[in-house]
Amino acid sequence: MKNLILISATLVLSATATLAQTTPGDQFMQSWDLNSDGIATLEELREMRDNVFYTFDANEDGYLDAEEYVMFDEARQNDVSNYEADQREHMQAVADGMSLSHSDTNGDGRVEQSEFLTGTDRWFADLDNDRSGGITLVDFAR
Repeated sequence: MKNLILISATLVLSATATLAQTTPGDQFMQSWDLNSDGIATLEELREMRDNVFYTFDANEDGYLDAEEYVMFDEARQNDVSNYEADQREHMQAVADGMSLSHSDTNGDGRVEQSEFLTGTDRWFADLDNDRSGGITLVDFAR
């Protein structure tokens, strides 16, 4: 099961040449809009972040420690680097929403699963630029 989730997360976090040709919003929606209705909801982001957390918690202790975060940072950076300069800045902001500094709310240098999931609310609010209550391609056009 963990291998299946790891493969899924790798596909989500590592842009291929094909995905690099799409807009940042397209790639995000393909990965995070789980029911493909054109709206990524807070619930969908929570579910995906839980999957991402599980994938990068290599020792399965319920925390992303510094070593695990290095792997997670590399995966997110690989994704961002596949975009052209004008898109890269926007996607860097999306990737930063899952960074250690954004997610480590108690400042202990590691991120507990509950911290990571709690961070979804702030990340969702940051991404929902038009304040519609859902993330759509319109939010990536701003």
